[in-house]
Amino acid sequence: MARPEILFPFASNEHARLREVHEVVDPKRRGEAFVQKVAERAAEIFGTPAALVSIVEADHQWFLGKTGIDLESTPRDYSICSRAIMSDRPLMLPDTLEHAEFRTHPAVTQSPNVRFYAGAPIVLSSGFRVGTVCAIDVAPHAAPSEEAISELQSLAAEVVTHLETQHAARSFGDRSARQEIMNDAQQEFLALIGHEFRSPLTVLLGNAKLLQANVAGELEMEPEQRKQFSERAISAVISSGEHLHRLIERVLQFTQLQNGELILAEDNFPCAAFLESVAAPIEPMITAAQREVDTYCSPEVGTIRADGEQLFLALSSLLANATSHGEGEIELFSALADDQSLRLVCSDEGPGCSEEQVNRSDRPFAIGENVDTRKVGGLGLGLPLAKKIAQLHGGKLQRGKDELRSWVELVLPAWRCSPMYST
Repeated sequence: MARPEILFPFASNEHARLREVHEVVDPKRRGEAFVQKVAERAAEIFGTPAALVSIVEADHQWFLGKTGIDLESTPRDYSICSRAIMSDRPLMLPDTLEHAEFRTHPAVTQSPNVRFYAGAPIVLSSGFRVGTVCAIDVAPHAAPSEEAISELQSLAAEVVTHLETQHAARSFGDRSARQEIMNDAQQEFLALIGHEFRSPLTVLLGNAKLLQANVAGELEMEPEQRKQFSERAISAVISSGEHLHRLIERVLQFTQLQNGELILAEDNFPCAAFLESVAAPIEPMITAAQREVDTYCSPEVGTIRADGEQLFLALSSLLANATSHGEGEIELFSALADDQSLRLVCSDEGPGCSEEQVNRSDRPFAIGENVDTRKVGGLGLGLPLAKKIAQLHGGKLQRGKDELRSWVELVLPAWRCSPMYST
């Protein structure tokens, strides 16, 4: 029986991170005495039967050092360490069943049925996180002390020194390959951020041009309609400008320029109001095209937990694509999938995009691509940007079509929504 698809988050600089893993970490050195002692010490600190020095690859993790476990590797979607490398901070889970994000995780619900996890990321001098030092148990523990957490971080730092010393010996001190990886990561980051800024700017300029056309009498409207349209367009210009300002502030706060990484902020916000706020800036453009947009939120989705600015940007991109390339009434809505995943859907009555376009939609952010000029099937940068943001949240982008409508949707893990709003 094929195991169900499990989604896990990708870092925004995942391609560069993997290149750094392959450059610095030598898999032939697994099981060395030093890393074995690190794993044993981690188990001693937290009183657990097992501990690992893990290296996280594209689709699996393998163990540089280990104690109390016979496995050599696990699929990445079975790896809590894959989540732990999303931050420089240690990940402490005294009882995994008490955390919405982890209570349905395969490593918790299936063998080895992890109930306690304490992991510190292995952060290289380049800023890339290549794995963790972690202690695990099948029984819950009390919350670890600050002293224990600090010592775990020290063990991770010792692993960094060990790995980089080995790399320096292999490369005879030549860091040019690592510097190239960092330069490429920074270039890709700047391209991504540039397109993030361009999205609200495009909406702002579109509404400004509509205002100009309305003032010049180029839009066929009754006087009262003209006034209402102008008010909505002005509000849209202000909203887009404020969104652009928040994005800039957020980039300054939640980025690591050294390794080109955008770090997510985790916020709780009500779904219905959020979807309305996404549609509002683009609604005048939809009206000018003599189309309509409707938003609605499933009662099962009261609250969303995500990076609000990034998710706003992803859905705005899908809505702008539907406005430019779709047909008929547009719907922007939330729902739960059969597996309780959160679906954020943008649909209309047009033919929609192809499966190939969705599959290709991450290519504009690949190293070596000309991201300033590249297009994807005439749909601009909406799909690539939305797909990247979905992946950052541990989700995916997919399309669908029936006899009446076509759609593109973000599918996010079930723990990112709840039926009631809470702070």
